[in-house]
Amino acid sequence: MVTTRRRLCRASSSFLVLACALAGVLVPTSPAAAGDVIVFVALPSPTDTWDHGWGAAISSTWFKILNFEGEGARLPGDSADASMTSFMGSALVAPSVGFLTPYGGLAIGVSRQTLGPLGNTGVIRALVVGLKVKIGPVFVIKGDYRRLSFSGAPLLEMTHRVSAGAGIAF
Repeated sequence: MVTTRRRLCRASSSFLVLACALAGVLVPTSPAAAGDVIVFVALPSPTDTWDHGWGAAISSTWFKILNFEGEGARLPGDSADASMTSFMGSALVAPSVGFLTPYGGLAIGVSRQTLGPLGNTGVIRALVVGLKVKIGPVFVIKGDYRRLSFSGAPLLEMTHRVSAGAGIAF
């Protein structure tokens, strides 16, 4: 009796795997954009320490809901001898709803701050939420908010960053 149940379980699970594989091959799917390239303006906070900066991001969409993004940003300080350069990688949940794609997730990377002759390199982490709007078949605009935290003692504090940009989807 137990042996018969095991055989039936194996047969039904083998059938289920075969049915899923066939459905994946035979069911037509709509083509999805593979990713985008965007340039953006960044507005860090506190604004009395930082000036607006700029950056660029490239992203790739997987399984129509996961988005992986890499970005680089350059943010000048309020004085000529202060600045920060950062590079972050993000893992985002990004379900498309028509021409809108809300997203949220986590980012981690490296940042380099300078203040006169002083320099500090450390890890930067971010909680990310945002929205992409697809305009026509190629153009994309994006806005996001990043709640930032830095390892160690950064030379200049930055708590969050808002950015807005435009680019192309591919």
